[in-house]
Amino acid sequence: MSTHMQAVEHRNVHQTTVTTSDAILRVLGVVTLMGLALVHIVQLVPTFQTMQPLGVGYLFLIAGTVVVGVRLIMGAPTRASLWAPAALLGVGAMVAYAFTRVISTPLDNQDVGNWACTLGMAALFLEAALVAISVYAITTRPREREALIAVRI
Repeated sequence: MSTHMQAVEHRNVHQTTVTTSDAILRVLGVVTLMGLALVHIVQLVPTFQTMQPLGVGYLFLIAGTVVVGVRLIMGAPTRASLWAPAALLGVGAMVAYAFTRVISTPLDNQDVGNWACTLGMAALFLEAALVAISVYAITTRPREREALIAVRI
């Protein structure tokens, strides 16, 4: 087999690997988003019974997870534009959780100091995972592209 054929075959294998890793990251992101939605769906009825404004916030978060999940499935022009909304959703939810634990507001006046909420901890874990996956997805692509370019040379 010629050197050119080996290079082409190696490049095709590498492109498949990049595509597969991208698909795995997207699936992982979507599953994490749906897990985050599930945590908030479980709390939706009790939250609406005690704190309606917070329940509305949960509805917005659930809708956001669906929209961002669909975007991960459909794709975007760049990895940054694909994954930035996922990272922002995760960071925003973590900040909101911390905010309701530090300050009593009309949105949530019953959770100040309640850092040990089991579902809250599960949500924080999923949100942190979502941010980590997003950062990884955004930052690894250029290195993979450089490796692909090096194979072509």
